[in-house]
Amino acid sequence: MIFGKGERVLFFRFEDGEDFIDVFVQALSENGLDSLVVISGIGMLRDFKIGWFNMATKQYETEYISAPHELLHVSGNVSLKGSSPFPHLHVALSGPSRSAVGGHLFGGTVYNTTELFAVRTGDLKLIRDASGAATPLEFRK
Repeated sequence: MIFGKGERVLFFRFEDGEDFIDVFVQALSENGLDSLVVISGIGMLRDFKIGWFNMATKQYETEYISAPHELLHVSGNVSLKGSSPFPHLHVALSGPSRSAVGGHLFGGTVYNTTELFAVRTGDLKLIRDASGAATPLEFRK
């Protein structure tokens, strides 16, 4: 991974074969980052897991896709959940047929490269309760 930071804008470039979520969390932890808004991401992922939260069952319905897909967009936020940064990311991806799939990103492997931009929230501290899978975002100033 390559990481760059400006006053507010952060840049993450992931390399082929890296575990997208694990490497992202590691970079966040190493740089003391736990309150961000993810504004843009493009690239490619393979072996990824996406999901949709079913309110009736209060559980995620997930799908694993192994074929490489173009990452058309990623957005979301990073908050503090327990003692670790927690990325809550949603994605849109397109496969060889150019049909799009999307949802909550649980994980995936970078294929070729992935580029992500985020901004810091300043004095707005983003926090999630660590007790459940789908907990609401809270903040402190």
